[in-house]
Amino acid sequence: MYKVTTNHFAHKRAKLFGALLAIQCLATVNNKAIALVSQSKIKLHDKEYTLAKFAREIERQSSYVFLYDNSQINDNQKILIHHTDGSIEEILNDNLKELSYSYKIVNNTIVLKRKIDIAQANNQTVQQLIKGKVVDMDGKPLAGVTIRNIDNGRQAETNSKGEFSIEGAPTQQLSFSSVGYETVNNTISNSNPLTIQLKTANNQLEQIVVIGFGTQKKKDITGAIATMNTKDIEDRPVTQLASAMEGKMAGVEIVKSSGQPQAGFSIRVRGTSTITAGSNPLYILDGVPTENISELNPSDIQSISVLKDAASAAVYGSSGANGVVLITTKRGNNGKTLVNFETYQGFSTIWKRPKVLNAAQYKDLMTEVGETADWSKYSADTNWPDQLFRTGHSQKYQASVRGGDEKTGFYISGSYQKDNGTVITNTVNKVNFKVNLDHQINKIFKVGTSMSYNRWYDVDIPENTRNGVIMNAYLGSPVIGIYGDKGAFTVDPFYTDLDNPVALATGNEHSYVNNRFTGNIFAEANILPELKFKTLFGYEKYNNQYRSFVDPFRTTEGRKYKGMAQLDQQDNQYWMSENTLNYDKTFNEKHHFTGLLGYITTKTQTTGSSISTQNFANPAIHTVNGGSMITRMPTAKDATITTVSGIAKIGYDYNGTYLFTANLRADASSVFGPNNRWGYFPSFSAGWRISNEGFFQAWKNTVNDLKIRASWGKVGNSQIPAFAYLGLIDVTGSYVIGDQVVPGYTPITLDNPSLKWETTNQTDIGLDASFLNSRLTIAADYYAKKTVGLLLDSRVPYSSGYAKVLRNLGDLQNKGFEFELSSRNFVQDFKWNTTLTFGLNRNKVLNIDGGTYYDGNIDGRGNSTIAKEGLALGTFWGYVAKGVNPETGDMIYQMADPDAGLQTSDMAVIGNATPKFSYGMTNDFSYKNFNLSFFLQGVQGNDILNATRIYTEGMWEPRNQSAEVLNRWSPTNKNSTIPRPDLNTTEDNYNTKISSRFVEKGSYLRLKSLTLGYTIPKQVLEKWKINKLRFYVTGENLLTFTKYSGLDPEVSMYSATNQEVVSSNMSPGIDFGTSPQARTFIVGLNLTF
Repeated sequence: MYKVTTNHFAHKRAKLFGALLAIQCLATVNNKAIALVSQSKIKLHDKEYTLAKFAREIERQSSYVFLYDNSQINDNQKILIHHTDGSIEEILNDNLKELSYSYKIVNNTIVLKRKIDIAQANNQTVQQLIKGKVVDMDGKPLAGVTIRNIDNGRQAETNSKGEFSIEGAPTQQLSFSSVGYETVNNTISNSNPLTIQLKTANNQLEQIVVIGFGTQKKKDITGAIATMNTKDIEDRPVTQLASAMEGKMAGVEIVKSSGQPQAGFSIRVRGTSTITAGSNPLYILDGVPTENISELNPSDIQSISVLKDAASAAVYGSSGANGVVLITTKRGNNGKTLVNFETYQGFSTIWKRPKVLNAAQYKDLMTEVGETADWSKYSADTNWPDQLFRTGHSQKYQASVRGGDEKTGFYISGSYQKDNGTVITNTVNKVNFKVNLDHQINKIFKVGTSMSYNRWYDVDIPENTRNGVIMNAYLGSPVIGIYGDKGAFTVDPFYTDLDNPVALATGNEHSYVNNRFTGNIFAEANILPELKFKTLFGYEKYNNQYRSFVDPFRTTEGRKYKGMAQLDQQDNQYWMSENTLNYDKTFNEKHHFTGLLGYITTKTQTTGSSISTQNFANPAIHTVNGGSMITRMPTAKDATITTVSGIAKIGYDYNGTYLFTANLRADASSVFGPNNRWGYFPSFSAGWRISNEGFFQAWKNTVNDLKIRASWGKVGNSQIPAFAYLGLIDVTGSYVIGDQVVPGYTPITLDNPSLKWETTNQTDIGLDASFLNSRLTIAADYYAKKTVGLLLDSRVPYSSGYAKVLRNLGDLQNKGFEFELSSRNFVQDFKWNTTLTFGLNRNKVLNIDGGTYYDGNIDGRGNSTIAKEGLALGTFWGYVAKGVNPETGDMIYQMADPDAGLQTSDMAVIGNATPKFSYGMTNDFSYKNFNLSFFLQGVQGNDILNATRIYTEGMWEPRNQSAEVLNRWSPTNKNSTIPRPDLNTTEDNYNTKISSRFVEKGSYLRLKSLTLGYTIPKQVLEKWKINKLRFYVTGENLLTFTKYSGLDPEVSMYSATNQEVVSSNMSPGIDFGTSPQARTFIVGLNLTF
């Protein structure tokens, strides 16, 4: 093989080339032998060769040699082998035809030349190998940057050195894009190689974000989408992903049910749009819907996109009414393999401790209310909050490996996390494994998979009940200790069947375990440069167990029932098949068309069972089979839901100025009746980039980008149980026939074959803008949502033999405004970035068929919330308190007729749990290797029903009370705001009815997190071959500013994931012995090598 190296003298090169060719020709002595060789077979065993290797292999198997000029021929160019076995002419013709080279056989010499002369003669575009390098603004190479030839559709990716090669020709356009960087378009010139610099996408509008079934530049989006990336998550060590989202996305409300580390979240996107159906958004993890995001490892997350308006979410049709959360995990890239290790240790305490009466004060109160006891037997003075609360400890260990080459990318991670909460026995253990693989088979086919396994183990604490742990921290009698005679727990002086608070917290040994596997496999085929087909199969399976055991000897309840045990099990399987065809083509550099067609099928199957037993002979056996008596009828369920969907989407933009998108999705679900099984969900959105217009150019230096957008869409809600349209029966019914009890069934609901989707229509008008060289960006949206055909349980006459039927009855409205601002205040060595989010939402029930729904049950007091036409969800309902009567010490209530006394008709609206607005602010500072960030989050204008005070300040039973009752009414303290004790002094607990007395302002401002970090300089780490080493300290919930008197304003007893959906939707903002948020201090490190 002869190749001529490039020199600066073209005529010398030509002469040398000719001389070598002449020498080679003179060396030919046997033309007959050559002819025989040309007929011999060549066999190629690899699917891909470089040109140099291809030439060597032919030379090895024949008498031919190659001759070419390496200034024109790139011998490192890849050749895909189409013909593996044949004559020399067949091998050359079939395998070199896609290259821009021609060949000629001169005797036994194969001369390679560029086709440029022929191509120019025919006025055709010549494709050549374009090489280059991509770096950041500091000149450091960037790996994993996607390079796309806009004209011929070819794609490539930079390696670990930032280098790339791609086929192209002069005047063609190359697009360089990477998440977190601004996209750059570059015209190919004769200069080769290229050097491309990418700027960090401080201009939020230039970022590439994940949307439904694809990605798009944020500046070209015509819907309302909120985004976060891996940096937003990494900078704040959190145990659950929703914590990282809190306050960071306008219009996305994160409601914590309590401060337990395993407590779930309720995520509301632009308010609550339903009453009895589910109101959580649809979660999509790497393309597959998932039930729960609490178990995910935040360190695995690459980006989060929340589709807020109907135009963005309509592509998910019947599942998009509550918004869609798209979660994308990290994947491999073309570059050096990087190993990352993260760890942290944290310590937490409650930020506000309950103040209760001591033993002497408790005895005085009991004497005052007429309760007597032989106090000589009770010498203890126990502060139960001190016994129940502790310093919590959290720890996490995470390792990941990420890398790949031009064909294969991989990301593998594993983590272990343990959180011991601030209450004794409270703990969570999480184990996560994650694998993402991608492989480019050839220029056409790509395959990949995403798999994750999560194991969750927790021991929660009873809360939100009158005998929960938090409530008993207040109510536990201080005159008893923890243990009595023979190691048994002590009991209350006045309730001999009520154990002390520690016994209530530890006597029931229980745990919850959930194992979840989520995964998908996919294949992509680039049919044409502008046409791609993708097929994906997704699968999720989880099974969980809840076990509890009460010892037959240690606790009062255990002794009463001789031991108790319970076992609940659930198994859930979900699979989906998704097939999509994507079209993406630009014509004449200005007309950009996109299209999507898809067909999706899914199936969900859920099984479960529950059994409880008692009467244990041996306390060493903790399982249900150790009990000889079944305490309640075992239950079992087996439910299946299937869906079929078709989707279509088109998009067009003209020169990035006029933007249009339309979607249509058709869904059929087995949960609805045969008369209305199909639902159709269209949407339209449009945008106008005013800043591209000629008349705007005078302001372009100040206002760099200005776009207005509008959208309308229709989405559905199918979050109701399987078989909801059918008439259901209860299998626990029984009948007495003669003298025998025989099993039977009881009808409980009527069927409704016309049951159909809840449908939400939403209109959105938005504005996106950037100013001052993109140092200031804003996004603002006004939206109006109306949900029609609310799925409600309608009461029917008892004479029918049924209690209720599920119907489409009501309408609900949400209107609001959102605003997000990002600024780069300083951009030199000292950097300071600020992000501000603001959102307000107004909710109103428009119609519920003239009915009224009550919910928010408080143990011993009844319902506390109401849903009624003209009112907002979350409205508190009770009596209006007017203070304490200074003469009697009783409460004064607003009454229509004082002579008739207090009536239920006197009940009225006493508050609303919905904030008037919510906000968040993040500030990031950095100087050289130091960084400091803090995050403020708050809500304003909401009320909290502090139902805990009904028990802790009510004095209506002989239990301990909050220290607040030291200021109770008495003949010598008539101006108190706390009435006299209710025990044995009033009828029907008159002073402790649900009333405005217990409704408080719930506004707060909280320093959610404060982080100080230091990154070791790279020049120090290079000798140890370490890429990055960062240390940090973080404080969570360090400061809280609020007028709320309870333990924490950020609680909601009915917002836990295991609560009934009706209560979760109707009854936010109730504090009833709910665990407070913890103040946490964390020390951690992040190591990459």
